Amino acid sequence: HDAIRPAEPEDFASILELAKEVAKEPDAYFWDENDDEEVLEQTWYPEPEQGIDTFVLEAEGVQGIAGVYVLHAAAQSRGSHIAHGLYMVSQAARGRGFGKALCAHSVREAKRRGYKGMRINMVVSTNVAAMRVCAACGFQKTGTIPRAFQHPFRGLVDTYVMFHDLDEIQEPPPSLSPTEKPALHFPAAPLGIVVHIGEEVQLHPQLGGGSATGGAKFEIEPSLPEGMTLDNDTGVIRGCVVGPVDDTRYRVKVTAQTELLLKVEEPEVHCEDVSMSINEDFANMLENVTDIAELPREPSKIRAYGDWMIWMVHRAWLDDPTLIEFNFNNMHMPAPHVESRIAPKLMAAMEKNTHIEVLSLSNSNVQKVSGVDLANSLRKNCTLKTLNLECNCLDSISVRCIAVAIKDNPSSALEHLRFSHQKQMGQFFGRPTEEAVGQMMQENELIVKLGFECDDAHWRNMIDRALLRNNDYCRRRQAQAQSGPEELPPAEEKSLGHVLLLEPPSGPASQAIREYGMLCEYMEVSLKLPTTSQLQNCAKNNGASIAYNVAAPMIKECRSLMMDGAKGKEVVIADAFGTETVGVLRDWSLNNDHWLVDLWLEDGGRCTFRSSKDPSFSLSDTWSEWFRSESRSLRGSRAGA
Repeated sequence: HDAIRPAEPEDFASILELAKEVAKEPDAYFWDENDDEEVLEQTWYPEPEQGIDTFVLEAEGVQGIAGVYVLHAAAQSRGSHIAHGLYMVSQAARGRGFGKALCAHSVREAKRRGYKGMRINMVVSTNVAAMRVCAACGFQKTGTIPRAFQHPFRGLVDTYVMFHDLDEIQEPPPSLSPTEKPALHFPAAPLGIVVHIGEEVQLHPQLGGGSATGGAKFEIEPSLPEGMTLDNDTGVIRGCVVGPVDDTRYRVKVTAQTELLLKVEEPEVHCEDVSMSINEDFANMLENVTDIAELPREPSKIRAYGDWMIWMVHRAWLDDPTLIEFNFNNMHMPAPHVESRIAPKLMAAMEKNTHIEVLSLSNSNVQKVSGVDLANSLRKNCTLKTLNLECNCLDSISVRCIAVAIKDNPSSALEHLRFSHQKQMGQFFGRPTEEAVGQMMQENELIVKLGFECDDAHWRNMIDRALLRNNDYCRRRQAQAQSGPEELPPAEEKSLGHVLLLEPPSGPASQAIREYGMLCEYMEVSLKLPTTSQLQNCAKNNGASIAYNVAAPMIKECRSLMMDGAKGKEVVIADAFGTETVGVLRDWSLNNDHWLVDLWLEDGGRCTFRSSKDPSFSLSDTWSEWFRSESRSLRGSRAGA
């Protein structure tokens, strides 16, 4: 059986060997493998005459000493009421709760000796396991010493001072009388059993001096936390706790009864050391797995955080059909140049993955280069619906690359996209990025939620209009899916007098300028579609000429292209009396000089405009900017040719 006892002289050699082993570790204590034995002996050997006591832990299956702790007063005279503890556990004995057992034993021993509090002078900030053990045993972080420890791999790191107020420890009132010895008990630490969310647990009861076996029926009150169960025949408690609960005392009943204090903790995950917590053998084995059916069991997210991250990314790489939502929110991925098997591999996996619909990477240390890598994958991805990249380290270039990639992918399924609050940027990303996002929204008809701060009024207006349009499309698609083929609501009939086109085509103006050079130049200056005579006069004023049989078809052809490009976009239609109506162009037609323009209104209604003569056309200022985006040198004189 495992036992903690005072150290004897015959234990000294084993204590010294264990101290040498721990001294080699990068974040255990100040000393290292170069310190001589005298320093280690002075630290770990007992000196009863000075009030320094050493306790050792012996455990089944561990040769020699499994663990050691030292207990003594933290100071002399007026500070002698506070205890100080030092702890170490053999590498061969880790993962079995011996660190918690030693720490809990020292707390109880300090309380028994009359100390009012207990202090641990130094816990290195990178030593996640030590922090977790201290917290589980009641210690709290009371101070930080910046850059006090020289880590051999990470440079100067912080250390913490931990403190436990022993006066706050209150022994719970016993349910059994002082003379009554429980016949049923669960082996546990004195301060209760600590289990972590997501960690597999098995607690075996003992009857008298041996394990509980068949013939008994077990019951427990109240019910165990969700995810844990009691075997009514054997009394074994097993399972994984799925959520945080308050500390609860349970009563287990059989022919005798006992009490079990179960403390459930939601562990604080320290992600900064992921690259140092990777088991290279496991990672190399995982890289050779090419079939999802051969994927090894999921590593513990608590004990092997780096392995778990690599395992999750490899699932995405293998296109696991059961992996629909990929969530690394608030999980610090190593920088791409430090660990290529996490962030870089994940970004590349999204190019060929056909099952992940939600990629949540909020506050997960996504770097600029990873943003560009993800953009390359988004050019081909057709499955992803939600992408959250908030609170990372992206810059204006990487965000612009992502926006351009989405715009260039006609098969993109993205509906929710978030970029805001990047750590290395201000509130805004600059006009080139805002223009790219605005053009993306002009082209994309699926994105209904966009987390992006836009400073430029023009592009902010374009983005807002596109979101309004896309949400309207989404509502109609949902209604159509519920009610079958779309049934158009009755339309209000109006006369058609004038058409104002607000949004130019999403592509460059160069092709339009080559095809309709003189016509484009006229529209750039006047923001109107000319009549045939107006276009002829414009050509004459520029020293050219254009025949009627050339000008008239050119205007009609250009007008048709402009109306086709306006479908699904917001336009303003005025009737014969000048009353304007704003809506989204659903359709239009021109048959035998009879015009029909069909609009969706913002309130969900519909309006049709009819006319037997050509309406006048005008353009918004955005068209002028669109024309100017190309060099005037592109404007040939097709009209005057």
